[in-house]
Amino acid sequence: MGRPGAMLLLATAIAGLGLAAGAQPGSVAIELVRLATPDGGQTAGLVHTPAGPPRGGVALIHGYGSNFYSGAQAQLARGLAERGFVTIATNLRDHDGGPKTTLFEENRWDQQAAVDELARRGIAPLAIVGHSLGTNSVLHYLTETQDSRVRGVVLLAGPGNAFEWNVRIFGRERATRVLEEAQRLQREGRGKELMLVDLGPLGKALYSADHLVSLRGPQTKSDPYRNVAQVTLPVLLVYGTADRLVDLEVGRRLKAAAARSSRVDLVEIPGADHGFSRHPAELAGLVERWLGEILGR
Repeated sequence: MGRPGAMLLLATAIAGLGLAAGAQPGSVAIELVRLATPDGGQTAGLVHTPAGPPRGGVALIHGYGSNFYSGAQAQLARGLAERGFVTIATNLRDHDGGPKTTLFEENRWDQQAAVDELARRGIAPLAIVGHSLGTNSVLHYLTETQDSRVRGVVLLAGPGNAFEWNVRIFGRERATRVLEEAQRLQREGRGKELMLVDLGPLGKALYSADHLVSLRGPQTKSDPYRNVAQVTLPVLLVYGTADRLVDLEVGRRLKAAAARSSRVDLVEIPGADHGFSRHPAELAGLVERWLGEILGR
């Protein structure tokens, strides 16, 4: 799609967010922002600002193949703003459906740009929310930065370890074969070479060998069980019982692994799918109540 078409699609999506069910006309201001990342790049995001004094700020991080203006994080950004929080949903550098050529760990800079933007606006206290694979990104960000501005973390429909997810879908032999092919390309100095990767229910995608190894390899920084074990902040885990992409057991494992956290809550929403598409108000209400308790607002 050319740039004019892409911008029209983005404008239409943003306009749709402004007409969310139950929204108060004019109660939430929406601002499209361009953010400079600490590593010299740029990303884009959407800031929702409530009409009254803010209760705090929330950065929302999307999952695989998504972006800041669609999916669960976009609906939740609007819903939390209607409930008094300033929110920013931002793109990670591997957003949408194009070839994935960056390293998983580089997404931390996009998340930091979002948190920095909330802080620049004088918003506090802060929390961070990740959806789907964005949960792995959020946990990596927190363990790498120990960002003291963030007071709580919400993990929505986390898939768990990316290699283990592929084992569950394809079996260990096939998942291992794909990883070993990417590792072979790296050894041959061809890490930037693209591979056509089968993602099962998510379709097929182009991954560079470097990207795949950074996400699934034995030294990956994306493993959520390792990372959540280092988090001391309060953690809220939310899953839908009708989610066909992830195993509910992942949430239970993450809760058990979060032994250093000051508080861990696991909620399973009956009938909710991976994107909570039929339960946006229930999800927003749940997250609002939890944030109110841990942020004291």
